[in-house]
Amino acid sequence: MAENSMRRALSLYAALCAGACAASATDAGAVPAAGNAGMGSIAAGPLGVVGNTLCLNAAGPDDPDTYRRIESVLGKGAVEAPSDRAYTPRRPHVVQLADDGVVGPHFAVLAIEPTDVNQDLVPMASGGDRSRTEIKIAPSKGGVHDAFKARQGDTYVYAWRFRIAPDMKFSSGFTHIHQIKAYGGPLSSAPLITFTPLSNGKMDIRHVGDIQRDSSGYTVLGSMPLADIPGQWMEVREEITYSNTLGRYRLTIRDRQGAVLLDIDKSGLQMWRTGADHMRPKWGIYRKHDPALNQNTDDTIYFANFGITRGNAPDSACR
Repeated sequence: MAENSMRRALSLYAALCAGACAASATDAGAVPAAGNAGMGSIAAGPLGVVGNTLCLNAAGPDDPDTYRRIESVLGKGAVEAPSDRAYTPRRPHVVQLADDGVVGPHFAVLAIEPTDVNQDLVPMASGGDRSRTEIKIAPSKGGVHDAFKARQGDTYVYAWRFRIAPDMKFSSGFTHIHQIKAYGGPLSSAPLITFTPLSNGKMDIRHVGDIQRDSSGYTVLGSMPLADIPGQWMEVREEITYSNTLGRYRLTIRDRQGAVLLDIDKSGLQMWRTGADHMRPKWGIYRKHDPALNQNTDDTIYFANFGITRGNAPDSACR
C-alpha cells in the first residue's frame, strides 16, 4: 500500500477510534478460569495503531462489550462467534479476563463439544460437522484495519501470546487455533497456514497450496510437542512474505523464559492465494466434531498482545 494510503487510513482510525478505543469490554456470562488470576499488576497493552503496528489487547472484566473492543481495531465483523446463539441465554464465546500476573488482561476463546456450531448454525445432531469461534482482520471497509490487509508482495509480521488450557483435548482430525486465510477469489475456502494441535501431543504448522480446496491436503512445515508446556504461555512471531514466486514463511515460538520451542524458515513457498483480494490472520478455535474431544465441558485457549505489522520491523510489541 502506498504511503499516502497508509496516512489516510491512520487518520481515519483516529476519528473512528476516539471513543471506541478508550472503552474496555467484557461479556456477561460464565468466564473460564485463567489461572493465576489477580496475582500481578500488569496494565493493559496499547489498543490501535502504534507506528507501523496495529495492536489489540484486552482491558479486563470491567469492560462491557468485548466484541465492540475487538471490532474497534480489527473492523466490523471481526468476531466469528456463531455458537453464542446456540445457547439460551446467549453465551459469549470470546471474553476478557483480568491480569493473571504473567501477560496482564487477556482474551479467552471458548469451545464446547458437541453443542457448538459453525457459521451455518447446523448442530451436530442435524448433520453439522464442525464448530468455529475466531477473531480476524475483518473484510469490511472503512476502518484502520484496511491498512493492515496483506496484498500480494507485502511482508507482514504477526505477533501474539497464547496458552492452551491444560485439560483441553484434541483429536486426529483438525483443530485450528490460528489460520492465515484469503479473502476473495475462487480458492479462498482453504487456509494457507494453520496451527493444528493433535491428539498425538504435537502441534503441526501446516501449509496448504492452491491445488487443495480444503485443509485435508497439506505439507507440515514443522511441529512441536505440547506435553512439555501444559497450560503455559507461549510467544509467537510469524513473518510472511506474500508471494507465489518469492514467498517466505518464518516462525518462532518461545516459552515464557524465552527458550525456542519451534523455529521455521522456509523460502520458495507458495504464499499467496491465487485470485485473492487480500490475506488476513485468524485466531481462535475452529475444529471438527469428534468424540475424542472433551464432551459437554468448556475448552479454552487464551490470547494476549496481538500485533499486526506491515513490514518486518514492528514499532511495538503491543504490551
